[in-house]
Amino acid sequence: MSDSDLTVDYDFLAESEKKIGQLKKTFEDIENRRDDMREHWGSRLIADAMKDFVDNWDDYRTKLVESLESAGQMMAGTKKAFQDLDDQLANRDGKKQKK
Repeated sequence: MSDSDLTVDYDFLAESEKKIGQLKKTFEDIENRRDDMREHWGSRLIADAMKDFVDNWDDYRTKLVESLESAGQMMAGTKKAFQDLDDQLANRDGKKQKK
């Protein structure tokens, strides 16, 4: 096999995919605790401000989870594409050696 300009670290790709999945799960599992905390905020003005904050956070958290899912799919696709290419090249090189 010849030296290549491209080196793929499959362990790094697998670990990255795993960590992205863990982050996604963490953000999915965050519960909306606004109603539980309302009595602790005191005044209605503070409670209303916190409600707005939590609503905004929920919207951005949803977008974050979607982005993490997309990144995880891209990471998995990248890893699979390189593995498939490696397999094809190995098979091609193996056939050449047999002749």
